[in-house]
Formats: sequence, C-alpha cells, structure tokens
Amino acid sequence: MILEINSKQAGIDEDVSRQARHLLRFSLSRFEGVVSRVKVRFFDINGPKGGVDKRCRIMAKLRRSGQIVVLGQGSNYLEALGNCLERLVRSTRREVEKRRYAPVRLKRRTDLVTAIQNEMPTR
Repeated sequence: MILEINSKQAGIDEDVSRQARHLLRFSLSRFEGVVSRVKVRFFDINGPKGGVDKRCRIMAKLRRSGQIVVLGQGSNYLEALGNCLERLVRSTRREVEKRRYAPVRLKRRTDLVTAIQNEMPTR
C-alpha cells in the first residue's frame, strides 16, 4: 500500500506527519490486499484563527476498481485524520462486504449448467 500525505499548504510539521502515517498503516492494515494507494490531504480553512477548521480528505484507490473518498474535520490535524479514518474503515469494510457477496455465484452456476448440458448426449 502506497501512502501519500500532502500537507504543504497546511504547514504540518514532521512529527504530525509521522503520527499520521502510523495511524494510517495501523487502521488500514487489515485492508492491505484491497487498498493499493492512499492519498491524504490536509486543509486549514481559516488560517491561524483557531477553532474547528482543520480538514482532512482521504482518497483510497482500490485494487480491483474504484476509489473511496472521505472527509473529516476537527480542531487539530490528528483529530481530523481520526474522524476521516473512522469513515474510511467503515466504507472500505462495506465495499469489501458488497464484493464478497456479489452475485458472482449465479453466473458460475449458469456456466456450470451450460457446461453440463453441453456434455449430455443428445437423442
């Protein structure tokens, strides 16, 4: 899994970036086979005024196809990342469940029936 953290505009120091990488790897470790690339971007909405204005956007590229984009906000960058990671884990789990129980078996079943019918001798 490739991690990209873009924080140049928000002015995040190296310590917060290191903690963000650790949180990302820990939270997404069980989805290692599903997620191929994760892009994280931090925003500071109104500059140094303070308040709940730190935002985080995570885009996760899935291995087969598609991507998941989640947004979160908080009073500091790690809180915004935590809120965003909760949503990302829920969305990724939901996507894995959808793929796991997709009606692929129906197609396999019809292919099997067709193959059996083709092998049966005709009268």
